[in-house]
Amino acid sequence: MYQLPPIPAKKRKARKKYAKPESVKELERLKNEQDRIKHPNVDPKYLAPYVYRDDTSNTLTACIVTYITLRGGFASRVNNGGTWRKDLGKYTPSGAKRGISDIIATYKGVSLMVEVKIARDKMSVFQERVKAEHEAAGGRWFTAHDFTAFKSWFDGL
Repeated sequence: MYQLPPIPAKKRKARKKYAKPESVKELERLKNEQDRIKHPNVDPKYLAPYVYRDDTSNTLTACIVTYITLRGGFASRVNNGGTWRKDLGKYTPSGAKRGISDIIATYKGVSLMVEVKIARDKMSVFQERVKAEHEAAGGRWFTAHDFTAFKSWFDGL
């Protein structure tokens, strides 16, 4: 019987091991400290520690929203992805304006928009337009590639 030739295994590039930056460690300390203040009657050893990362867009977004909130601001993640409609067999677009940022926040009376970009991800033409409109209206815009850069920008506000 004929035997197929073996298929060579694809070699994956080894991922660089994630090294948590000092800024993310500080965020964890701040959040855990706030948790102890929020629950004074609970022994701290029974409080589950918060763990953050900034190596994916979802985890970086969570870091940014948490940090703004901890510093006394308001921050919200914007879900601007579409919704899968099984009955139509396609995605239907959300009602959000095209190009709106991933995070909308207010800090010390200033409107902030933060766009999260990981690796080689770049802003679209629509995002560039929204950025120009937002800055023309007096708001601040930041494109976050990592939490350390965001934190230094935010602390400078």
